[in-house]
Amino acid sequence: MPEAGARPARIGILLNPDSGRVRRRLPALRRIAAALPAALLQEVSGPREIEQALRLWQAGAQDLVVILGGDGTLQATLTALLREPAGDLPALLVVPAGTTNMSAGDLGARLRPEAALHALHAWLQGTGPAPRTVERAVLRIDGETGRDSQFGMFFGAGAILGGVRYFHRHIRPTGVRGALGPALAFARMLLSLLGNRPHPLLPAMRARLSTASGDWHDDWLLVLASTLDRLLVGCRPYWGEDRAPVHFTALAHRPRRLLRVLPALLCGRGAKVAREHDGYLSRNLDALELSGPEDFLLDGELFEARESIRLSSTLPLRFSTF
Repeated sequence: MPEAGARPARIGILLNPDSGRVRRRLPALRRIAAALPAALLQEVSGPREIEQALRLWQAGAQDLVVILGGDGTLQATLTALLREPAGDLPALLVVPAGTTNMSAGDLGARLRPEAALHALHAWLQGTGPAPRTVERAVLRIDGETGRDSQFGMFFGAGAILGGVRYFHRHIRPTGVRGALGPALAFARMLLSLLGNRPHPLLPAMRARLSTASGDWHDDWLLVLASTLDRLLVGCRPYWGEDRAPVHFTALAHRPRRLLRVLPALLCGRGAKVAREHDGYLSRNLDALELSGPEDFLLDGELFEARESIRLSSTLPLRFSTF
């Protein structure tokens, strides 16, 4: 990977035309991308097309891959690059252009797609500042029997899947656009949590969690793991103090004292009030074994869990943003 601030030899742009912020801006984004020097634009709508585009480009350490899409597009790109790395990875410029852009936001992206491409053009021409860079590890998800690895920034199992399904069934059909829809689904799940009573959005998930420091077998409300510092609407539901790249939190089904604990938990202050014997567990760790869930969420995309899975992390990658 090139030094931070070094201009790339070649640029490959992965543009997802189905992403939430792209559909209405597609002609303008095509036009701006076409004006970038030494840039090759490829429109991609799913993991297979992303994998084919990256294989065609054979981008190396002196090149730049621009990812114009949401969390799912970034997840598919990371998986295509990291599943079978052929050498040094290209630099990655993340542009928030999806319905949800949680990863891009935490990595430092602030500009909308058109403005980000204009900023990229100015930098390449020597008339604007270089993009910001940050190093961040990436989650790796493996199955026991050699299923192809998946890579991403945020893993969820349990009630978080109910929130995603609620969004797709009840909010997305209303035409709500942008980050407001996922935020409304998140708020609906929080409202159900505050009742702390049986609810269709909050089923019990029987699972076994194993780490280097402990083993827990229980009915869980949700399990989260991420290499991001902040999640949707800026919440930070982790309070582990260990020095390790993966933030991990698990809540037992119907945990005690939830009304008192939840506000502090969401703000990253769970260590002050959340206790393991009440059903609250959080660590920073290197790896986690998880068995029991039938499916899981990775950066907004649903995957089946046909067997036990293992979560670990890569070495830090360098991400750039405007």
